[in-house]
Amino acid sequence: MKLLLLVVVIIILFGPLRPWVGRHWAFLISVAGGAIAGFVIGAILTGFGAPVFTPLLGAIVFAVECGQLGPAWFREIEKDGKK
Repeated sequence: MKLLLLVVVIIILFGPLRPWVGRHWAFLISVAGGAIAGFVIGAILTGFGAPVFTPLLGAIVFAVECGQLGPAWFREIEKDGKK
């Protein structure tokens, strides 16, 4: 699994998607962070008796919300040091 992740990262960073990743880094970080946080919270809720699909649902919901809110926040932080 680690090898697969490494290959995907190398393809994204050095392949044809490199310009896109450079322009949309804030979006990618927001979506990935939201998906991880949503999955963790969903897994915790599943441990307390929630349905089995709760981690997947949590990952999707958090990724969408963070994808909408996160890039603007990252761009604000990026400009903060330049003011």
